[in-house]
Amino acid sequence: MGTSHYVDLFLVRHCITDWNKEKRYLGHTDRGVLISELTQLNKLQKELMEISFDQVFTSDLRRCRETLAYMNIPSQHSVDTRLREINFGDWEGKTYNELKDDRTYQDWLNNWEEHSIPNGESADTFKARIDSFIQDLLHQSIQSIQNGKETFLIMTHGGVIRYLVSSFVSSTDFWDLSVPHGHGIHLTLVRQKGEWVCNSLSVVPFQEKEK
Repeated sequence: MGTSHYVDLFLVRHCITDWNKEKRYLGHTDRGVLISELTQLNKLQKELMEISFDQVFTSDLRRCRETLAYMNIPSQHSVDTRLREINFGDWEGKTYNELKDDRTYQDWLNNWEEHSIPNGESADTFKARIDSFIQDLLHQSIQSIQNGKETFLIMTHGGVIRYLVSSFVSSTDFWDLSVPHGHGIHLTLVRQKGEWVCNSLSVVPFQEKEK
């Protein structure tokens, strides 16, 4: 039997920004993180510092780059625009209460894949760029994988994590998953019969059970 190829993906959501705190839609608008909130990353940082990452990837937007800089992970990192959040177009900076009476907004909430954001990004465009990133990453892993396994950290946004998890975990819908800022999801993928499938999912940092 051939060697199984495994990939560990640590999908981490950036630290919180002012617009996040105010529950404003934040896509391509380039807001920095709230410096006062960075210490909330300390538990996650401690866990990730114990992992040897083959490579680290981050969205080019400030909130991801600033979060990654604070984490100070000792691994080579690459900036990739494909890891950006969806572009919310006319809805950037607006809240649910400001949009709730807009029929176009309600249609999008009911079916985000069929209804586009005004002057924003369609679901097809959003998914295509993330698919492009992950396909390139997994293809390169097949070529370079050592000892049957590689481990990657991906610093990105809530919508990107939702989509990636729903892509690999068939029982999870896009809206099922909610990842707090400064937290993430650990997926283990295994290559079986030419396809990558998820055989493990957990949250990071590790959630201790209450006594």
